[in-house]
Amino acid sequence: MRQRVSLSIGKTLLVDGPATVQVASGMVNIMGAVFAEGSRVKVRGFRRTPFYAEHSEASLIVEGEHYRVIDGPTIPSSWVEAAEKTASEEKGVVVIVGETDSGKTSLATFLVNYYLNFQGEVGIVDADPGQNDLGIPGTVSAGVVNKGLSDLAQVRPEIIEFIGLTAPESGVGELKEAVASTIRRLREKGVEKIVLNTDGWVDSKGLNFKAELISVVKPSFVISLLEGEKAMMFTRVVDPATRTIQVEKSRYVKMRSRMHRRMLRMLNYKRHFARSRLVRRKTGETFFINHPFINGEPASTPSELKELGFEALEARLYMGTLYIRIRGEGEEPVALNINGRRVVVLGDGWEKGLLVGLGWKRRSIGVGIIDSLSENEVSVKTPLTSSFDTVKLGEIKLDSAFNEKNFYWKPLVNQN
Repeated sequence: MRQRVSLSIGKTLLVDGPATVQVASGMVNIMGAVFAEGSRVKVRGFRRTPFYAEHSEASLIVEGEHYRVIDGPTIPSSWVEAAEKTASEEKGVVVIVGETDSGKTSLATFLVNYYLNFQGEVGIVDADPGQNDLGIPGTVSAGVVNKGLSDLAQVRPEIIEFIGLTAPESGVGELKEAVASTIRRLREKGVEKIVLNTDGWVDSKGLNFKAELISVVKPSFVISLLEGEKAMMFTRVVDPATRTIQVEKSRYVKMRSRMHRRMLRMLNYKRHFARSRLVRRKTGETFFINHPFINGEPASTPSELKELGFEALEARLYMGTLYIRIRGEGEEPVALNINGRRVVVLGDGWEKGLLVGLGWKRRSIGVGIIDSLSENEVSVKTPLTSSFDTVKLGEIKLDSAFNEKNFYWKPLVNQN
């Protein structure tokens, strides 16, 4: 549906994606960035974008089904005050914390746009491995911004640190290291002002993790969207010396269900791998991180396994767990306890479809999907145009349509 919408000064058009909006006349403010006549803005599916007629009337052409006009801006005054206060320091990291659907991504976009009024460029780090706007799920991603944005997805990811999980609680140590590495790499590029957007894990363990992450990052400011008991809990666990600014949640955030989030991840995978190629490398010339059969020690197969109907092809001891590859494909890893020993049974060709991190000289440079892995060769589908010499296995599997399945082949461990 195509419709022309006229906005008088002080009105905001809220558009739910998928949609496209063209500024036919006048100008609008989108999350702190000005878009003038002729601008064309895409609103992604399951997203909501505000078009605010701040200083002039505007005429907009909307191609989409869901939109409405409201009075006033959508940016809370507390966000503006926080941006003014945190912009006073030209260097440093500004961390955003808040629960899911509280407006973290909108706040991050607004802060980046606001800082561009004073900085030539601003770094943005997306540390949510479940709903990553910059890169791809299962990663910590970062980019450098030098012009106004309507959506963080417009930022080209220049740094991708692979985690291989979508749930932050499943890999807190690795996530913390990835965030620290990402910020360090941005600083190596000469970026001094950085916005760090965190995940929405905010139960007691999640808030403790945020406090640990803040102690590692040492930000100049933390901006909190937390409310009530969670806000008080965060105050108790974070270092008292941390400069924390409390702001209100956005009233206009689009709420998304678990299914919507899964669809968003699928669309993100599809977008990222749209221009991919199949790269083949010799297994012996490739360094594999956390592959239980390549990195493990040869081991004997327990006799009990045959009694369970499995025909073992290979057994390896890796990180205290016995991994056994069996004949035939397995839909899921099978975790067993045999005589007090942890055993994980995996089907032949179990790596096919796994999302993997790719590296060069031990530095993460991108992601790929394993197409096949044999004793002699590994084939990886990737959008990377540069070479890689390292493959790091994750626990996310993708089919040909980029439908996602968590494939937990590592034994669960207690992470404090």
